[in-house]
Amino acid sequence: MAPRILAFAFALSLLGCAIAVQAESSYNQGVTAYRSKNYADARLHWSRAVDEGEVYALNNLGYLLYYGLGGEADHKRAVALWKKGALAGHSEAQWHLGRAFEDGKGVRQDHTRAYAWYRCALASARAAAKQDPEAESVIARDVETSIVTLVDKLSPREFESGARLADQYLKMYVKASRPAR
Repeated sequence: MAPRILAFAFALSLLGCAIAVQAESSYNQGVTAYRSKNYADARLHWSRAVDEGEVYALNNLGYLLYYGLGGEADHKRAVALWKKGALAGHSEAQWHLGRAFEDGKGVRQDHTRAYAWYRCALASARAAAKQDPEAESVIARDVETSIVTLVDKLSPREFESGARLADQYLKMYVKASRPAR
């Protein structure tokens, strides 16, 4: 009788492991794949996570698509994902959207909008630093570098327009707290 109980307990433990693996979120499976440089699998998992409504996946999938990691580059789709994340207040998506406007990939190049999104990203990163100080301080530092580089490219008129647009974005898209991971 004891071997049957042990076999049953072993089967239950295997079932529990299988359920635990299945229960891991698509987003976290994407993170695991990304960290192991399996970008094709990261794309797959983060695509599922986007379908499930995961805000962070919008940014991450956009990054893979923009830079052609794990498949063909798709700048327009990356920009669409970043825009959705940016409107939801995700600092890194706002920063990447600004980069797309600066580069003119997936959207018409527009330094005014790039500057506005960078400023919004910086404010969002600072606002979110209470929840995730390590990650958000890195984002804020990188955004500051992007701003410094971009300002040299702006005419005085573009700078003024960008500042006005940034003020609008700050009111609409900077969230006091980030969505839960």
